[in-house]
Amino acid sequence: MLGRLNHSQLINLAKRKCVTPLLPQLHKGQNGRICVVGGCEDYTGAPFFSARATALMGCDMTHVICDQSAATVIKSYSPDLMVHPYLHQGGQGEMDKIRALIGRMHAIIVGPGLGRDESMLRSVKEIIRYVLEEHQGSIPIVLDADGLWLVTQDDQVRKMLTKFPRGRIVLTPNVVEFKRLATALDVGDGEGEIGQRIAHALKCVLVEKGLQDKIFAPEGDLCLVNSSEGSPKRVGGQGDTLTGTIGCLLSYSRARYDFHICPDDVDEKLEWVDYAILSCYAGSTVTRECAKIAFAERKRAMQTSDVNLCVGQAYEKLLG
Repeated sequence: MLGRLNHSQLINLAKRKCVTPLLPQLHKGQNGRICVVGGCEDYTGAPFFSARATALMGCDMTHVICDQSAATVIKSYSPDLMVHPYLHQGGQGEMDKIRALIGRMHAIIVGPGLGRDESMLRSVKEIIRYVLEEHQGSIPIVLDADGLWLVTQDDQVRKMLTKFPRGRIVLTPNVVEFKRLATALDVGDGEGEIGQRIAHALKCVLVEKGLQDKIFAPEGDLCLVNSSEGSPKRVGGQGDTLTGTIGCLLSYSRARYDFHICPDDVDEKLEWVDYAILSCYAGSTVTRECAKIAFAERKRAMQTSDVNLCVGQAYEKLLG
């Protein structure tokens, strides 16, 4: 169904199906609970931009689980985010606290500012295992940055990802990360695009970022291509805004699909994988619109923070 729709139709469908309504009878947390897992001594901006994007998209509650060295810095950026210093370098982390928090989330974003410390990566691996084994893979996970590095380096992680229900894992690689994934999975030969082969191999939704964003389904030949206008300047950190917008839409979609917080239209019944792909397409569009707005105002001086601050404006224009 999605493959037959044009850009405007896809965005309108996302607005109708993926976005939860603001209703007076809903209590705090029903309109999205998200946790960003990432942030270390060297990288504090990435998890902040990802988490703030979810908040500016309208998510009720946004948490960040980070290394202790990053927690105070991230807290200083904004009092709106709930920051938990549970990913300690040099150890497994306080996994009991992490499990208790993760279990309450609608969606998880893993990787922004994570770094490659082995103990941090082990903690992330345990989070993925916990979601798969204790929650049957029901909590959607968006993997980016060093979360993708872990995927390329650890065969056990790759095997776990293939066991999640279709559409519950989303990968958002840039051009370098995309090449690493293709090499690690050895998908150089075969039919279809390389992105499609990666998505099929890991049974995930893959968002190949680039001049055009391509969203590949975990099965079949569906590929949505987003060519909407963005910015001629590409700033580092724009991908963190993307993970935030996608993560927020996945949390909204799950509130509707899994928890039925509002009635669904029988004549437009979607499967979960359709919600996931649609959330990725809409998140890509919102992020591109953010960059377009920010560049129009700031031109060459545009920074990541300028793009990130436009999330609310872009959301209201496209999905509000």
